Amino acid sequence: MMPANAIKRHVFVEQRMNRMAEDANTLDINKSVKVNKKIKLQKSLNLDSESVKDMTFTADDSTVVKVSKAGTVTGLKTGSTTVTVTSDTDDSVYATVNLDVKSSYTASQLRYMSSIIYSEACGEPYAGKKAVGIVVANRMKSSLFPNTIKGVLYQRRQFTPARNGSLNRSLALYDSGRMDPDCIAAAKEALNGDKMVVYKNSSINMTKTLFFSRYIYRSKFRIAHHMFK
Repeated sequence: MMPANAIKRHVFVEQRMNRMAEDANTLDINKSVKVNKKIKLQKSLNLDSESVKDMTFTADDSTVVKVSKAGTVTGLKTGSTTVTVTSDTDDSVYATVNLDVKSSYTASQLRYMSSIIYSEACGEPYAGKKAVGIVVANRMKSSLFPNTIKGVLYQRRQFTPARNGSLNRSLALYDSGRMDPDCIAAAKEALNGDKMVVYKNSSINMTKTLFFSRYIYRSKFRIAHHMFK
């Protein structure tokens, strides 16, 4: 008959071996996603549609990514986090996904967006700066306008700063490292796809907003000195 201490030791070793076996079988993969973009983990994890239903996806940092029950990951802000995939059947860890969330814009896009915001709204509150950036970003996605930021800004008769030299001066300011930080922050939010602006305790959805000016006939809303439509 095995002594009690030996039995405990045997159980401990067996449990440890089982954990090591589970760890050896756990998938460990690296993925990247851009802010406000989505990726599906199902294929990367070799899961069929039925198997996905028996898994739970949990993000270590839910401020960086959002994960659906089906394993679709949406980037929320730049940063890194890990998504742990566990089996609902036995609570074992099936996989860990190391996620890197990247910006949705290039350095050139940030330079031009920050500069047009400064030219058009340097004296406006932050909401007004961000709103100008959202209009530019919306135009880049609209079939009614050019699909690049330079194309949007230099489109004929659209942005006065592109015609009177103000934009060039703002670009030079950006290049010198002296650009207003709020303009850069607003540009990043707009380029990353944020469509919401908060002004005077009210949230404004600007998903369909394509125009702004000091005066717009039948404007939808106003932020400080600009009307939007």
